[in-house]
Amino acid sequence: MTTSTRPPVAPAAERRTVVGHAIERAARMPRSIPVLVTLALIWAVFYSQSPFYLSFGNLTNLTLQIVTTAILSLGVVFVLLVGEIDLSSAALSGVCAAVAGTVVVTHGLPLAVGIATAVVLGMVVTFVEAQVIIFGVPSLIVTLGGMVILQGLLLVVLPEEFTISIAGTPLASLALTAVPAGASFALAAVGALAFAGYRTLLHRERTSTGSGGSVLRSVAAPSVAAAVGLFAVVFVLSRQRGLPLPVLILAGMLLVAWYWTTQTRYGTHLYAVGGDREAAQRAGIPVRRMVMYSFLVLGACAAVAGMVDSSRQRGVSATSGGGPLMLNAIAAAVGGGTSLFGGRGSVWSALLGSLVIGSISNGVQLLGLSTEVQFFATGVVLVLAVAVDVVLSRGSLLPGRR
Repeated sequence: MTTSTRPPVAPAAERRTVVGHAIERAARMPRSIPVLVTLALIWAVFYSQSPFYLSFGNLTNLTLQIVTTAILSLGVVFVLLVGEIDLSSAALSGVCAAVAGTVVVTHGLPLAVGIATAVVLGMVVTFVEAQVIIFGVPSLIVTLGGMVILQGLLLVVLPEEFTISIAGTPLASLALTAVPAGASFALAAVGALAFAGYRTLLHRERTSTGSGGSVLRSVAAPSVAAAVGLFAVVFVLSRQRGLPLPVLILAGMLLVAWYWTTQTRYGTHLYAVGGDREAAQRAGIPVRRMVMYSFLVLGACAAVAGMVDSSRQRGVSATSGGGPLMLNAIAAAVGGGTSLFGGRGSVWSALLGSLVIGSISNGVQLLGLSTEVQFFATGVVLVLAVAVDVVLSRGSLLPGRR
């Protein structure tokens, strides 16, 4: 008679420890990797249903569709990084677009005046909200009330017909303007060289402190990857009439935001406030001022998002800034890797998350599926993103551990 032997079973406590270590290793993993994997899976699923999904034309449409969400989500990222939240920025984008349309179309003033007026208005509104929040009222309540007020204000700003047509006006040129292919590739080359120079300087700084790696890993590989990515994006988007101006606006805002958050003292304070507000206060960081700055950035982003969206829609109406825009902006920021608990995330999460949300919406529309499918999928992505954020923030599945 032969007897079978089974491998010894690890005790429950040991198994929990192994799982806990796995979660801790995942917490050290860049948050963009799960987002990129999710995006690849979404593209693969929709491409299997329709090869047109990854065609040059549809990829261009997808990019233009996500610009408004990505710009608004960029402002939301700044607010989330300091541990706050905003529900009024989508409605604010509609009001700012209406004001810009009134200035440019109704009063016939230059486009620059309309843009400046809208941006100043957006920052004034979020400044007022920030003051109330600093006073001690939860940001959820302040911005929820602000959303309702701004929806009413939009109806006040709009004319009696509740519509402002901007077709044929300078404001419409924001969406109609495109950079020719030659100039677009030149911009890509400049961007690739600038990134290679940045990686070289970073490598030298790390080498001087004894923490630098190989040139291949620190400089060559990232530079080549960035160059390939930039030229691929320009090649796809310039196939029709050139690189759209809204895409360049988004790229410029992302680069400025990246520099502020990673290369300046402002960025250090931003993450410190979101990570531990009491510790930041004891360290002498102006916590209230940082919260105010974050909301001011959100106000500017909301104004730009509203103008870009109205330019694409050729007008402003009572529905501007409504619909799922606010949900999509928050879902993009969180789904792209920015923590709801503050102090963790990157400005690039606005772009990655918007790609995920936009890819779902674009695929649903392309396949002719019902709107309910889009809402279900977006909700699932948001819940999963928050669940992953909770696990990574705790660093363990074990109860009571953080």
